[in-house]
Amino acid sequence: MTGSSPAPASLLGDGAALREIMALAGPEMAILILEQMRTDLAGVAAALLPAISACHWPTIRAQTHVLVALAGTIGAMRLHQLAIDANTAAHDQASARLADIAPQLLADLAALQALLGDQATGTGAGTGAAA
Repeated sequence: MTGSSPAPASLLGDGAALREIMALAGPEMAILILEQMRTDLAGVAAALLPAISACHWPTIRAQTHVLVALAGTIGAMRLHQLAIDANTAAHDQASARLADIAPQLLADLAALQALLGDQATGTGAGTGAAA
């Protein structure tokens, strides 16, 4: 696996899940939801990288659990599956398997953070979620 950043389309598929959440929420609540997603993803990213480097299994399990839920909810299905795989590797304490998964997981996480940051400012491409 490579650590290259995915295009928005490959990150969120057709973007329907995120668009539906934002439409149901309405304009004011959509802004708050995007801000909470950005905060949650920033927390995951801040905790996950050092935990992966140190093979700190409890932190990896906790942070990938959050990521499984968030990525699945907004339709980031590849990241969702990578988070499940990393969580399983952490449960098994499988360092080699985690090392294989981590680069793409971290790349997708960073790309999603960038995309949602762009969406919150109205400049993101691919989802139309901030309209």
